[in-house]
Amino acid sequence: MQHEQIPETYQLEQFIATHDQVEDAKVVVVPDADHGELMIAWVIPNDELITEQSVKAFCDQSDEHTKPDHVLFTDEFPTTPSGKIQKIRLKEVAQEQLGLSFD
Repeated sequence: MQHEQIPETYQLEQFIATHDQVEDAKVVVVPDADHGELMIAWVIPNDELITEQSVKAFCDQSDEHTKPDHVLFTDEFPTTPSGKIQKIRLKEVAQEQLGLSFD
């Protein structure tokens, strides 16, 4: 399953960000030896009661968007000194947290 289509990840980010319990969202695609690629949604929640399941269920409500394979939560996105979000760091942390193999 090929996910790395920039418009698709951007549109999914925008859609997840409309969830009432989400402050912001970023989507990255990470390689995985078992599945090829996985779509990971990183979410900054504005409500501590939000769950991975509730974000996935929210995505299920739309026929226009792909559901993320995993949803991870963070307090802030890593940024460069100039303030640009470092999606490469989001990918690396996702691989570490999920124990993904990309041999």
